[in-house]
Amino acid sequence: MGLFKLLQKKSKFFYVNLGVLGLINAVWSSALLLFINNKTTGEKLPFISEQNQQYDWIIYSALIIISFTVARLFQAYMIRLTYELGNELNLSIFDKLRFTSYKEYQKLGEEKVRTAMTDVSTLQKFPQSFIEAFNAAIMVIIGVAYLFIIHPIGATIVFSTLVILSAVYTIRNMSIVKDISKVRDLANVYQENVNDFLRGFREIKMSSKRSDTIYNNFLTKNRNKAKKLTIRTVTKHLVNDLIGNYAGYLMIGIILFALPATLAITQDVRTNFVVTILFILGPVGAVVGALNEFTKMQVAVSRLDEFNKTLGIQQGELLTHGDTIDFNKRFESVRFENVTFEYYNEKEELTFKLNPINLTIKKGESIFITGGNGSGKSTFITLLAGLYKPTSGKIYLNDILIDTNNYSSYRDQISCIFTDNYLFAENYNNFNYVDREEEVNNLSNKMQLEKVFDLNKETGKVKVSLSKGQQKRVALIYSLLEGKDLLILDEWAAEQDPEFRAYFYNTIIPNLKERGKTVISVTHDDAYFNQAGRLIKFNFGRVESDTINMQKISNLEFITT
Repeated sequence: MGLFKLLQKKSKFFYVNLGVLGLINAVWSSALLLFINNKTTGEKLPFISEQNQQYDWIIYSALIIISFTVARLFQAYMIRLTYELGNELNLSIFDKLRFTSYKEYQKLGEEKVRTAMTDVSTLQKFPQSFIEAFNAAIMVIIGVAYLFIIHPIGATIVFSTLVILSAVYTIRNMSIVKDISKVRDLANVYQENVNDFLRGFREIKMSSKRSDTIYNNFLTKNRNKAKKLTIRTVTKHLVNDLIGNYAGYLMIGIILFALPATLAITQDVRTNFVVTILFILGPVGAVVGALNEFTKMQVAVSRLDEFNKTLGIQQGELLTHGDTIDFNKRFESVRFENVTFEYYNEKEELTFKLNPINLTIKKGESIFITGGNGSGKSTFITLLAGLYKPTSGKIYLNDILIDTNNYSSYRDQISCIFTDNYLFAENYNNFNYVDREEEVNNLSNKMQLEKVFDLNKETGKVKVSLSKGQQKRVALIYSLLEGKDLLILDEWAAEQDPEFRAYFYNTIIPNLKERGKTVISVTHDDAYFNQAGRLIKFNFGRVESDTINMQKISNLEFITT
């Protein structure tokens, strides 16, 4: 299990500490077993002189104190290790996600991320569970070894019975692993259905048929399947627990009835056997219980491995933003050379292709992107924003080729507000609102938000319970505070009222140009196309036309298709 390597990475002395714990537990278990058996049968303790036998209680007490102290130290050690491991694994999910591509994230889906977080919670219990099982296993090993010392043939019979029961347990456990994996698959699908239900609640309320279908055919059907599998899994777990618990009684039955009938053993040996079996009954139960937990952890590990493979990330791979490029500092141009992009379905069948694009966007331009649904405009701006990488062709920023190593720096040059833009309440941009108070107030006034723009200067949180149009205006304030020269506005004006929409096209965009901004607007508002310095129309995955509005152009040289 890769978790051992992870634990060693978290604590250099993990195996050393484990060895010390194992050694002390072995000594303690052996001594305890000897004390119990010898006191029960009235025999003298070995390794202690006859005159010192009366002080055996001192040795016993000293062993208790040593064992307790070591156990307490290890308990604190494992608690710290457990929570450090859980915290690191939890954060690693988001660390990997932020370095993966947007396309890979879309393929992955939100529900698998949440499932991975559940897997991390499962693995967080591993160190503590492992130590408990480790301690119990040592006691079982010492007990079995002691049986071999006092009567090898009888111990062989008892041990063979244990091996057979363990084999039955293992076979049943393999079946449990498969069932748990199926339950996890159902959980992924269930999360998808729950997301649809919650995010599409208005649409569900608009159709009783849709409401009945998602509830009866998807949510209920999924949970019923999961229920049956879970009941079957839990039942198998309980049977395995019973096998573990009743194994001891089976051993005692063999000792009391089978061994005397087949072997010549004394009463003292039989007593020692029974006492030893009773001694290891608790530890055997602990090992069995831990194995149930380890089964779940095994499934969690395999799922997290699949999660990493989906992201194209191997364990221990260095995650970075790539090379830091300043692109000659200020934005001058973006150039597309024979750029194409292809979409494929799950069967690897081509579903859409953006045909070769050759165009240049220069500093200070105001470009409107238009076209019908499925025309390719959204794919184009996603490529322009650096969220998709071309299937073929090249993109240049300020004449510097954009490649795998500098895509992050490329995206840092661009501010983008998508049509379904998510507005953050927290100050993730780390803006200094105190020093920039005047600038924020001016932008708020320009966006006509002076009555609704609620900024807490102490926490940096902004009120986001606004209309969609108002949220877009706040998002534009964020973009302007970022100070980037290239702005992509995807259907930004769609949710604005007619008055503010006219204000956006006639006032805001010209003001942005005056500030040296390059504005790329995806829009269907043909009534305002005359405000564009350049109009690019997409159709059937290609640039159908690229028109310059000469009235809006002054001292700019453009390269067009």
